Amino acid sequence: MGAPVTGAPALRAIRVVLATIVGIEAIWIVFVFVQQALTNPAFGLDYRWHVDAARRLLDTGTPYWPWQIAGPYEISDGAILYPPTAFLLFIPFIWLPAFLWWAIPIAILIGAMVVHRPPLWAWAVIGGILAFEKSLNVYVFGNPSMWIVAAIAGGTVLGWPYVFVFAKPTFAPIALLGIRHRSWWVALALLGVASIPFARVWLDWIAVVRNSNVSLIYNLPTLPLMVAPLVAWLTGVRRPSWSPAKSAAQRHEVPPQVVG
Repeated sequence: MGAPVTGAPALRAIRVVLATIVGIEAIWIVFVFVQQALTNPAFGLDYRWHVDAARRLLDTGTPYWPWQIAGPYEISDGAILYPPTAFLLFIPFIWLPAFLWWAIPIAILIGAMVVHRPPLWAWAVIGGILAFEKSLNVYVFGNPSMWIVAAIAGGTVLGWPYVFVFAKPTFAPIALLGIRHRSWWVALALLGVASIPFARVWLDWIAVVRNSNVSLIYNLPTLPLMVAPLVAWLTGVRRPSWSPAKSAAQRHEVPPQVVG
């Protein structure tokens, strides 16, 4: 018989501690979300603002408030800053059930991270990121940023969803993670075509951004949330077929020899 592994009890203890941390984080996230949904009148406020803006776009031809277009202003309640193509997402939610606004991006985020099978310590890191106040607020208020996180998560699996990260210029560099893949370029071209009907609205958006006091650092507090799916991707034991690591291995693969 071989000698017992003296480090095994320590490893088991570490796994128990990590599993406990992940469990506490999950319970806290669910508790805060449910508690806010039941007691906070501002729950889903960003969702309502952006659906209302989608209605304005259909009714008036622009989703932005007149005071945003007219001249300089400071970011305040109800100010809409997303580019026109983002309303391809917002418009359907005029009619779709509200719960799907949360259910779809959360399912994409969790599903994509599970695909990568990150180690337990990585789940603890991810849980800490999601339990962070600024991260939780994105989901509590229904901010469209949760769809950007879902796009990043989807991008780690399929490549092309990274394109939709361009809706948040602060995080545009993350969108470039898919640049080496043909599907990303196809998605970018389709997004460009979808932008054509919004030609006049793009002029409004440029004025809205130029007149505001917003800067590229405005969204930085949510950067940890954007990184969460990347942690699962970088630490996971299972990479998707398009991953740079696998692509490099395939390029250097020696072809099989034909035996005569």
